Amino acid sequence: MIKWYEESDAEVNRSIALITGESPEKWYPYGGVKGKDYCKNPADAWPIICAHKISLNALSQDSNPQWQASITTQGGVWQAGSSSPLRAAMICFLLSQQTQATLA
Repeated sequence: MIKWYEESDAEVNRSIALITGESPEKWYPYGGVKGKDYCKNPADAWPIICAHKISLNALSQDSNPQWQASITTQGGVWQAGSSSPLRAAMICFLLSQQTQATLA
């Protein structure tokens, strides 16, 4: 099982693109199309967050906030944390998709 917490934003973005039917091979620097940044751009992440009903909660209000994302489906509950709310949500999404693929 992939440890998404250890992966770079670029790898998380690439994996999400493949799941959602995007073509990351066409993205910069090798292709001519600006790629999506699901971990940092709300416009890219929000459709996934809404479609999969990912919950986001701030766990702390100090200078280094931690965010927790969670998804609950018939297949289970997945949670992920990060200092970035979008990254937490995208890791949570990948965990749920990875588990569903394993069960299929």
